[in-house]
Amino acid sequence: VIAVKAGGPDPDSNPALRRAIQNGRGVNMPKDLIERAIKRSMGKDSTNYDEVLYEGYAPHGVAVLVETATDNTTRTVGNVRPIFNKNG
Repeated sequence: VIAVKAGGPDPDSNPALRRAIQNGRGVNMPKDLIERAIKRSMGKDSTNYDEVLYEGYAPHGVAVLVETATDNTTRTVGNVRPIFNKNG
């Protein structure tokens, strides 16, 4: 969904979508399921997801990057922050 919204539905001109399709085929995802997901993401009523990167520290000072796709960054921060506070 994110790849289609960012670069369009054509895998020849959208490298992120081409990579997502190759990854799907790599895990034996049916072609019709991939095509249906691309068509669904082009619809007007689909949710707009943003990619957000969070950074924090794990035990012993190890840096951790958390890559998320979210439609509500405030809620995602509220979910990620307690994990760092509890475990880091």
